[in-house]
Amino acid sequence: MRISRLALVAMLLASALASAIQDQAAAQPIAASSQQGNGAAGQPGFTIRQMVRRVLVDIVVTDKDGNPVRGLAKNDFTVNEDGKTQKIISFDVENGSKPDFVPPKLPPLPANTFVNVPEVPERGPLYVILYDMVNIDPEDQATSRGPLLKFIDSTPPGTRFAIFVNATGLHLVQGFTSDRTLLHAAITSQGPGPHLPRMFLMGANYGKGDTGAAMSVFNFLAEYLEGMPGRKNLIWISDKFPLPFFATLDNQTDMDAELSKQTVAAMMRSQIAIYPLSARGVVVTEVHGSSTGGATGRSFSPIGGGPAPASLSQAAAASSAVGQAGYNVTVAENQAEDEIAADTGGHAYYSDNDLSGMIEKAVEHGESYYTVSYSPSNQKYNGASRHIEVKLAKKGYTLSYRTFYYALPEDAEQEMHKPGTPDARMAAAKVEDTLYANIEHGAPMLHDLLFRARVEAEGQPTLATAAEMQQLEDEPAFFRTRRKKQIPRPLTPIMLQKYRIAYGVIDLQLKALAASMGSPATLEFAAAVYDADGRMLNGILSNGQASSTVKPGGKDEGLFQAEQEINAPEGAAWIRIAVRDKLNNRAGTLEVPLPLKAEPVTQAANAAN
Repeated sequence: MRISRLALVAMLLASALASAIQDQAAAQPIAASSQQGNGAAGQPGFTIRQMVRRVLVDIVVTDKDGNPVRGLAKNDFTVNEDGKTQKIISFDVENGSKPDFVPPKLPPLPANTFVNVPEVPERGPLYVILYDMVNIDPEDQATSRGPLLKFIDSTPPGTRFAIFVNATGLHLVQGFTSDRTLLHAAITSQGPGPHLPRMFLMGANYGKGDTGAAMSVFNFLAEYLEGMPGRKNLIWISDKFPLPFFATLDNQTDMDAELSKQTVAAMMRSQIAIYPLSARGVVVTEVHGSSTGGATGRSFSPIGGGPAPASLSQAAAASSAVGQAGYNVTVAENQAEDEIAADTGGHAYYSDNDLSGMIEKAVEHGESYYTVSYSPSNQKYNGASRHIEVKLAKKGYTLSYRTFYYALPEDAEQEMHKPGTPDARMAAAKVEDTLYANIEHGAPMLHDLLFRARVEAEGQPTLATAAEMQQLEDEPAFFRTRRKKQIPRPLTPIMLQKYRIAYGVIDLQLKALAASMGSPATLEFAAAVYDADGRMLNGILSNGQASSTVKPGGKDEGLFQAEQEINAPEGAAWIRIAVRDKLNNRAGTLEVPLPLKAEPVTQAANAAN
């Protein structure tokens, strides 16, 4: 169930894009375009693109009882960066108590005909559950599975979750959905395909307590989530939380510190707030110490005096030195949870045997928030941390928000991906184009642009031709490293099942927008085939325009039509389908499980005609 590098999806969508905006210092870049009149006679006008760096800050406001505070306005907030007041440019509200999208009531659809409309109203931000079995002790794995399942079976209606498990690598167990049945099955199912192992006893072999391994996990999650709109609340269920204290890295210059800065920058770009949840429950702590001293509880002081540890790794190293000054390891881990949550704008939960209740509290804490943005008055980008302080005019409330970001220089993003590689192209394209982020397996359904798609299997599987195999070479499932002066051998032909996708897009805004901009309305239609492990097997991208057969004023006015054919290699489990309006970047997506359902004979005959 190993997930491939999702950045390789860029190979699928190698369309011409404008130069990608590089996001710096966890600041969200905003592209502002302005048309400057006409040129000389017969010459087109010219466009000026201006890049403005903005910092996005999500703010959760709670009262003394921990309840969300709603109804605040832009003028209630003041934002300071390094002590200097910043001008708030934008202000948005996410009210988790009300649906964000209420789907229209649809008539029954024929078999294998799909519409990108959810069955229930959607509400709140996206939630990611990271079940970190590498860092959960075996005894806690045995006791935490039940409470997790209990919470899943009572999730708030319309709240969308994705489930990842960290075991033999990081795996997407279930993509974003509010369907409790799918979420339940992802936890309880066994055998091949995505599922949670009942027990995982080899954590030490896969990075247990390892900071580098943890940063790799969070870098992957940040890349996966980047480009998906809005805040993502990441619920990290674990015993150990081996991320560094991000806000204390300014004075460190080693490679680990630089990687940590890149990790936190990636998480900020993706608007990730971490909610660490301890799977241990209430623990009777023991302190390693010398025979001449005693512990001081939560004071976190070393026996015999001296400074408190600067990080969890330092505390663990000191506490393992039996016979010397030691630390309360459990307290150190609790402090690590608090620091990680504070750094990213989440909240930590521990010392509680009710894991299901802690997950519920995390969901409630992150469902309602305010988002402000500002352009930093300090335009010097040297990699140093910038400290954020948010104040509220009204007193008596608690604010949770990310407290800093790194002002990384322009080439910082490129350091994570070698220029010219699929990874680098994907990272750049995700900022610019909604299609790149949302064609990924497991991404949430998009319905900014509504469409229907009928999917049909054409004939029986056939052996791929040499040309078809060559087309598959660069897909993640077949990708091969090419050495200089070495011609790779052709891939062994495999069986392919051809699918036909017929699209219909009904959106009256398309014609109005095209008329106002003086250009024909053109849509992009994309399809990608994935296996059960989330590896992309094949993909296609094409353009479509308004059908000439649609009568103006008729019931299908505004209908755009297109057809695609795509080959699905053996092991295909999903077809991800996307439509994007190239004029304003609105997109719609849905995901179809394979194999398709059997169709009634009459329906299949009508479709053939």
